[in-house]
Amino acid sequence: MRISTNQFYHRNTTNIIERQSSVNQSILNISEGKRVITAGDDAVATNSILNIRQEQALLKQYQTNIDFADSRINVQESAMKSAEDVMFRVKDLIIQGNSIGNDDAARQAIADELKERKEELLSLANSRDESGSYVFGGFKTQNPPFEAQSDNSVVYHGDNGQRETNIGPGVRVATSDSGEKVFMEVGSSTGDFRPTYNLNAGIDNVERTIVTDASISDRATYVPVGSPDDYTVNFATLPSGEMGVTVLDSTGATQYPAAPYVAGDTISFNGVSITMKETPQNGDSISLSPQPDVDMFGVIQDAIDWLEQPNGTGVDEAQRQLEIGHILGDVDQIQIELGGIRAEIGARLQITESQDKRHEDYNLTIEKSRSALEDLDMVEAISEFEQRKISLQAAQTAFSQVQNMNLLNFL
Repeated sequence: MRISTNQFYHRNTTNIIERQSSVNQSILNISEGKRVITAGDDAVATNSILNIRQEQALLKQYQTNIDFADSRINVQESAMKSAEDVMFRVKDLIIQGNSIGNDDAARQAIADELKERKEELLSLANSRDESGSYVFGGFKTQNPPFEAQSDNSVVYHGDNGQRETNIGPGVRVATSDSGEKVFMEVGSSTGDFRPTYNLNAGIDNVERTIVTDASISDRATYVPVGSPDDYTVNFATLPSGEMGVTVLDSTGATQYPAAPYVAGDTISFNGVSITMKETPQNGDSISLSPQPDVDMFGVIQDAIDWLEQPNGTGVDEAQRQLEIGHILGDVDQIQIELGGIRAEIGARLQITESQDKRHEDYNLTIEKSRSALEDLDMVEAISEFEQRKISLQAAQTAFSQVQNMNLLNFL
């Protein structure tokens, strides 16, 4: 079949252009290190790569959130650890202050250090993260949540909100706690009611009964008796000669009729249970007022006030020992609750660590898939490039040789 000159040039030129294009494509692939550069290279692979990159972008955002969460949670954990140290020191100081050998000056020196520990605790309660946000203010993070007052109390200006951060699909972790919950709502060591002791001053005996628990034990049957919802526990000698106990409410009505007192036993009435130990004296009474919670600053201030009182004797000292017993009980309760809060914070750090590991493993998996779809096998690509280059050179040489041939070459 005869081929015209135009056809010859067209076919050979097209062939060379195609081979040059394939060489150029190889050069581009090798320089980029990619098998797929545009959608035209592999439409199906391009779509899969796009989906993987979207997943990786989401994982990157989760990682950013985890880093943010870890930072805030670690600030909280550090503050709680320091608060525990403060309260351990507070307890040691109170025990030292209750030593019989202390004079008023020694007690004042201990009270002064307690004031410093209270300031330290206030500083911890106003802890901030690396961005300057307060971590114990709830949703109110721009201003100090706690403020000391002129009457030695501490007030909370934050709210009860708890900030959370999304660290995975359907996984959120708390990155703050309400300072009110942490520092201002510590369960009282005596339960739902706080005792105030009214001792018979006519009996000079330091041994008196103490309330170890006064709680609402059956809320289904408990009925508030009025406002205030107070009770008075009275002790008086019964006709039998035994010590008797009677409970009246704030209206004067009898809630628990006179019965023999037994140290360590629990008396119950109106859904309330009271447990007392030690020995009361005839004419002693105990007022019980609702106070299910105490605040850490108030407990330290109670200890300061107690230490700044002069030493007493007889019934005065009995009153003081009852008071310090409850203060130490509240300190113990604070230490328990701080330990519980640290455990909660530790659990959050475990969640972020677990999610971080999960995201890392998943990212490795999808990165392998992306690499298989997109990345270039350099050894194979270079070999293919060499083959394409040789093919191009051969086509160019053949075209050049044929182009220069004419009839005179055969004469």
